[in-house]
This record gives sequence, C-alpha cells and structure tokens, in this order.
Amino acid sequence: MRRPLFFKLFLSVCLSFIVVSYFVWLADALLSQSPSRSTSAQAEAALAGAKSVIGVGGEAVFQKEFRTWPANARQYLDVRPIPAGTEPPHDPVHGVYSTVAVDPKGQRYAVIYHVTQFNGYVSPPLPLDLGPHTFYSGLVGVFIFSALLTLFIIVPIRRIRAAFGRLAAGDLKVRLGDAWLRRHDEITDLATDFNRMAARLEELVASRDRLLADISHELRSPLARLHLAIALARQSPEKEAQSLERIGKEADKLEEMVGELLTLSKIESGATTSDEYFFVSEVSRMVADDARFEAQGKGVEIRFAANAEHPDQEALIVGSGKLISRAIENIVRNALRFSRSGDAITLEMDSSQAGTTLTIRDQGPGAKPEQLKSLFDPFFRGDPGSGHGYGLGLAIAKRAILAHGGTITAANGNHEGLTITIWLPAAPDSPENGDVVGAATVSPQPVQAG
Repeated sequence: MRRPLFFKLFLSVCLSFIVVSYFVWLADALLSQSPSRSTSAQAEAALAGAKSVIGVGGEAVFQKEFRTWPANARQYLDVRPIPAGTEPPHDPVHGVYSTVAVDPKGQRYAVIYHVTQFNGYVSPPLPLDLGPHTFYSGLVGVFIFSALLTLFIIVPIRRIRAAFGRLAAGDLKVRLGDAWLRRHDEITDLATDFNRMAARLEELVASRDRLLADISHELRSPLARLHLAIALARQSPEKEAQSLERIGKEADKLEEMVGELLTLSKIESGATTSDEYFFVSEVSRMVADDARFEAQGKGVEIRFAANAEHPDQEALIVGSGKLISRAIENIVRNALRFSRSGDAITLEMDSSQAGTTLTIRDQGPGAKPEQLKSLFDPFFRGDPGSGHGYGLGLAIAKRAILAHGGTITAANGNHEGLTITIWLPAAPDSPENGDVVGAATVSPQPVQAG
C-alpha cells in the first residue's frame, strides 16, 4: 500500500509537537505551586458536596456519607466545627480550598480541602488542564505549522520529481531555475546536482550522437572503396591481383579504425587501467627510442630530456604504464606526421612532489586558434585533406591521461609548431607518502609501447 510522504511527515510532525508540548507542560505544571484546573474543580466539587450534606443532615449524616466517598477525596478533605465569626483559611494558589457549612441547628463547620500530592494531581495532568481555549488553539496551531512545514519540504520534491520525469522522457534540456538556488539548503544542493547531472547527460548523449555520426562518415569512405575494388575485380579479371591488394589495404584500414574505437571505448569505461607503478621518464624514453627509427626516414630529430633541475629524482605514477605509453606515442606520432625534414620533436619531463609534467613540442605548422579546443575530440583532423589517420590518436591520449587523474592541454608555440603538455599526479600511496623518490631506487614493472 502506497503511503504518501506528505501524510507521513504531517502526522510525524504533529505527533512530535503534541508529545513534546505535553511533556514540557507536564514538567512545568508539576513544578508550579498552583493546582491544576482539574484539581481545582475536584476541590470545589468536594467542598460543595460536603456543605450540602452538612446543611441538610448535619455532621452525623455527613460522616456516614463521607465514608462512602473515594479514598483520594477523603484524604484531602477535613471538616471541623468553628465558632461564630471565624473564617477558615482559604488560599487556592497554595492548594488550600475552604468553605463554611451550617447544619440545621446553626452550628458552623469549616470544610477545608488540602492539596498535598502532585500539586493537586491525583493522577498525571491531562491536556484539558490547559483549558479548552488554550488546548484547541494550540492544537490548531500545531496542525497549521505541520502542514506548512510539510508543504515546504514536499512541494520542491514533487517539482524535482516532475523534472526527473521530463528527463526520463528525453527532455535533456530540462533544468531547475535560479529560484531553487536561493533556498540555501539541502534542496538547493539537490537541485544543483540535478542540473549538473542533466547537463552531463545532455553532453554525453550529444557526444554519443556526434561519435556515431563521425563513425558512420569515416566508415563510408573505406567501404565505398572496398565495393569499388570488388566491382573492378569482377569487371576486369586481369586486374584481380591489383584489386585484391586494394581490398586488403582497405580492410587493414577498417581493422585499424575499429581497433582505435575499441581502445577509446575501453579507456572511457575504465577497463584498461591497472595499479602498477611506473616512471614517466622510462615510458617516454622507450617511446622516443621507438619513434627515432621512423623519424630517421623523414630526417626528423627526436630529443628527450628528463628532470633537468633534479635528474636523480622523480615521482612514481600509479596506473597503466602501457596506456600512458600509448598516449605519449600517439602524440609523438601525430607530431611526426606534420614535421618536415630538419625539424625536431622535443620531449621534456619535469617531476615534483605533486606529480610529473611532460611537454611535447614540434616544429610543424601548429593548429589554428579555433581548432585547439577540438584537437582531442574523436575524428577531429586539423587538415582533413591530408589523409593522415582518423582523428582518434589524440582523443585516445586525452582519455588515457584523464583516466589517471591527469590533465592534457594543447597550445601553439611562440613562433611555430604545437606544444602539448601532460601532467600526471604522483601515486598517493607511493613510498614516503608520495614524496619524490630516487629514480634508481624503485623499479617499475616492465612497460611495452604500442
């Protein structure tokens, strides 16, 4: 059975206020010197009853009738004869009630009711002792306050629920307005988190759609060339070998693209990270050594410099050395594609207690200022007509760096070329709580480039 939150909160607040108010009033009443309303009414009733019986039948009849009264009434009531002109003590504030009764013979009697227990309470005080006006007014006030407090909590929750419904229905642009931010409470935090979640979902869906569109576009060209090569092979059997060679090349390109996409997907899902320790200097040096073989054919020089200020110290990095190697290799190969004969690609590394910074500079044409923010987007190519790659290398590099908690930025050089800066945080549980350690004292697990 569904129980609305409104009634749960409303009844809980009402009961809490009533119970707390009752116990506060009870404590105050028990500490008070004045008897309660119920005690005063009981005392007045006892006095009136005793006075009436004495006035009709005298003291003897009263004593006979008095023995039938409840014990709690008999223990507080006292009757004694008094001379003419004498008045009994009467002080209701301090629990003394009295009246004068006259029997049929004219004898005067002092009828006194002494409040001696619980300030007049034979049993614990009742809410009606507050008085009907006070009790009912307080009850109505509690109901109104509980309703307003409950609505103050429930209404925002219902509106946020409605926003979630719109988001689930596909309205990714739904946001909670600025009025929510003026509450300055947990509802504001919830609204802020909702807006952040909605914005992130919209970004992810847009990125997915853009990626699918880019994949479809990129796959269309090699597939078209495959169909063309197959058609040529069928039409010209004498060119079958040439057509098969073209088919093989296009199949290799498709395999390469699919592999890059799988790598990108694995990085984004976190499936490629691990908990091995490694030094960026060793990974970078291996990438630089491998790149020199390819660079020799183009007449490009690969330079590597590690920790110029502190050559014997370097912070440990935790994660996947192979993944970082792949990221650095993609950046270096991208720089190599746009380098000319006689150019140089420089890898400079510096390490501190917080982490390691690797800067990769080339002397190529650089990128247009408006393209710098898009360099790490999938399938983005600064020069679409160059035919180099699929625009996935730098995207993989960025995802790999982000997966390790690092940052990667791109900027044009002062005069020429492109500069890409990578920063990776030091391992939090490395020796001496993340302090820089001697590079020769800790050996990382073997890392393969590729």
